Amino acid sequence: MNLKTKKIIIGTIGVGLTILVLALVNSFTGNPIANGLARKGAQHYMDTHYSDLNLSIAKSAYSFKDGSYYVSVQSNTSKDTAFNIYVDSYGNVRSDNYQYEVENNFTTFRRLDKELREKSIELIDGKLDYDFDYIAFRFVKEANFLLLERDMQVDIHNPPLPITIDVTLFSEDVSYDKIAEVSKALETILVENDIPIVDYNIRILPLSDKPQNKDQAVSWVNSLSISDFPTALMNSENLSQVMDQFEMNRVNEVNEKDKK
Repeated sequence: MNLKTKKIIIGTIGVGLTILVLALVNSFTGNPIANGLARKGAQHYMDTHYSDLNLSIAKSAYSFKDGSYYVSVQSNTSKDTAFNIYVDSYGNVRSDNYQYEVENNFTTFRRLDKELREKSIELIDGKLDYDFDYIAFRFVKEANFLLLERDMQVDIHNPPLPITIDVTLFSEDVSYDKIAEVSKALETILVENDIPIVDYNIRILPLSDKPQNKDQAVSWVNSLSISDFPTALMNSENLSQVMDQFEMNRVNEVNEKDKK
């Protein structure tokens, strides 16, 4: 084999490897031309189907799972009107999730949920001498999101849906006595600030299980908790015993339902 033939073979292999690498990259990230077609297709779709929403394209990205592009759009006049349009690599729109995200008020819920947590941290963190890992006001699990209003402002003193408090903390004392103590301390702040909590969710983790840095995961293996404990029972005598029995009954009910 002469030198010229060798160079041709090496060049052909190099081109082949380059094409292979580009194909692999495109399979995970897409390509600029198809991305441009996706954005163009989404813009036409917006103008045709949602012209009254005053939408703009926020971003577009490739989904390697199904080989399509998703184009995230946001209204210029409504912070809760944001959804995705799904487009193939030729610019043909497959679907959108406007009904699921916007009409079902999931975008509104997520915004308010974030605002509630920010308010809870502002109100509680640093006010009590506990080693909190997590603090949040949140809507109860059974809340009907359709009762929310798009772009509404949340009034923490008169929330649109029932809210609960959810906290996780580290302590050397992992017991229902400690949970009762923490819940009463929280109750004092909530009453003073006129926050209508319907129930309490408190989890205590052993201080010895506290991660050394924030990047480490927190283990719940040795934790103790109370879930969905009603505000109406907070004035019970022997609160820690009431909480212990309440949680035992709740867990038994859940186990019975799982058996059916």
